[in-house]
Amino acid sequence: GKLNRLYGSLSDELSDSLNVAVRYVPVSNYAAAVSAFRSGSLDLVWFGGLTGVQARLQTPGATVLAQRDIDAEFTSVFIANGASGLRPITSADQLVQLKGRRLAFGSESSTSGRLMPQYFLGENGVTKADLAGGGPGFSGSHDATIALVESGAYEVGALNEQVWRSNVNEGRVDPNKVAVIWRTPPYV
Repeated sequence: GKLNRLYGSLSDELSDSLNVAVRYVPVSNYAAAVSAFRSGSLDLVWFGGLTGVQARLQTPGATVLAQRDIDAEFTSVFIANGASGLRPITSADQLVQLKGRRLAFGSESSTSGRLMPQYFLGENGVTKADLAGGGPGFSGSHDATIALVESGAYEVGALNEQVWRSNVNEGRVDPNKVAVIWRTPPYV
């Protein structure tokens, strides 16, 4: 509902400014957005880093039009359930503490909820096979990652720092149950 209101207003503004009919079309997930752009069902899409690359590779002539200022130095956070016993990580090489833990990423196609956190894990000696169960879980969204870690279903989760902060600021996170243990270095 929030996205429909927000992007419905943006569509109206673009229609007025460009004198072209613009309609907001919600999609269910990252793959659907890339597919709809590739097929021509969508002409303009706000992609993340990974899906933007996928869309440009699959769609001849696709062009990046804009990037938010904050996307030049984006960060993800690793959060832990308080009962996990994990404490704040002060240097990336300490990520090895996550070996043998139940870890949840968001969507497999999320830059900030999977790709970059997985990259930093790998750079510091933690492979997917090192995680409990032989690999990570996928929650499907940043908000769901928070909920799974807060509930204890997963000991650790990785997600977009903006989403984390928004949830904390709006009181949707119990700081007695879940906290940030590591922030990634900035990435584009």
